[in-house]
Amino acid sequence: MTKNIIKICILLSGILLSISASAQDKKDSAYIYQGNIGLLIGTDIGGAIPFPISNIPGTINAYPHINPALGASISFSLIKGWGVGVEVNYKTVAMKADARVNNQRFNMDNATMYFTGTAKTDMKFIMLEVPLYTKYRFDNRNFVFAGLYYSRIFSSSFVADPVKGYSGSTPDIAEIIDVSDITMDFSQYLNDWDLGALVGYERAIFDKLKLALRFSMGFKDIFKSPNNYFDYSMLHARGCITLTYDLISTKRLFQGKKQVVRR
Repeated sequence: MTKNIIKICILLSGILLSISASAQDKKDSAYIYQGNIGLLIGTDIGGAIPFPISNIPGTINAYPHINPALGASISFSLIKGWGVGVEVNYKTVAMKADARVNNQRFNMDNATMYFTGTAKTDMKFIMLEVPLYTKYRFDNRNFVFAGLYYSRIFSSSFVADPVKGYSGSTPDIAEIIDVSDITMDFSQYLNDWDLGALVGYERAIFDKLKLALRFSMGFKDIFKSPNNYFDYSMLHARGCITLTYDLISTKRLFQGKKQVVRR
């Protein structure tokens, strides 16, 4: 499973880099070398999704929580528009969802049950995230980037509440009709770290202020191994929007053998 996700992320990164390379300015008369140290604020929209994605219920309503993310970034531009960046972000990713499921298997307290009906899910992850990425500059305002991230999860919760339907020890058998008082709390079975990939786009709004959009997806199941709770894994997946303000910025413009330093 992890190998397939890595292949997908590498393919997406390759597509981004190919597009970037095709738009590269072939004139070698001027390159901009730049280093930035900045502060960022943003928010994440997402949570955890079933994988393979074919296990996502056909009828689902998601309600992401809008929580602030705070962090710092360092980036260095290299020759011909290429660069690298690293960030340290403290964030809370949370989402509620309700879905209609049919014979959804779950295993808890050494008992296997199958549920048909409507269930609500509430998830929350408080983490420190460290993204590391390669960056390409189209011009002085537009950038694309792709890379990896590691996150240390300090606190997490995952609670499912069946609200309407029936369950039984075998599929399509209604042994329990009233499920309103059943709560399935999987919080103690969650992993405390994650590793994944990200891709994104960044635009400089002003000289020191940049807006970025990114999508990230984890490689690691949110549940501890072995995951016997469901028929599938669940992976972190989220979109993120950030504003970064450069506190320190240095630029060097090379024109042939001449060098001009601007700060």
